[in-house]
Amino acid sequence: MATEEQYDKETIDSKLMIDHDYDGIKELDNPPPAWLMWIFYATIVWSVFYVFYYHIYYDDSDLPDDLKVYGAQISEYNTKMDEAIAKMPVSTFDENNITLLNDAENLDKGLAIYNQSCNVCHGIGSIGANLSDEYWIYGNTPNNVFKVIKHGAKNGMIAYESQMSDEKILQLTSYILVKLKGAETGNKKQAEGDKYE
Repeated sequence: MATEEQYDKETIDSKLMIDHDYDGIKELDNPPPAWLMWIFYATIVWSVFYVFYYHIYYDDSDLPDDLKVYGAQISEYNTKMDEAIAKMPVSTFDENNITLLNDAENLDKGLAIYNQSCNVCHGIGSIGANLSDEYWIYGNTPNNVFKVIKHGAKNGMIAYESQMSDEKILQLTSYILVKLKGAETGNKKQAEGDKYE
């Protein structure tokens, strides 16, 4: 025998029942809550203003044809990028006036960079110039060594400016000029360039 609670539920369900069914499956008319519907309606209203502002009202005559479809979004993006670039710290590093680092911490970092990036050619590989002797192709001043590491050289030395920061290049330069001179690197290549004391 049905309880009163079951009867009430069946009565409510019968009032919500939709007249049609699919393969014997009946469906209740159970609408979403009002707050969710108001959010849905608000997004429709907002989309009208959005389309009007970004695709009709905005003057995109200064944009290339392939970007006109994006309208104000491209301009806003460019403005934000310009603001971000303007806020970036400006490097005061001057590669034309290098001061070698002599402290143990930076020299150790320079050694690690040398072992990771340079030793295979300038050390055991004997492909690049021997950096431990007194002969230098492009000079042995801090500026010369820094620029060759950063910008590369025509003899096959690759540029490291896209792979290392100026700080790391300075640490490597300092290690080469302070610690590597006279050290045994395993490089068997004959001396190249001019002799520097």
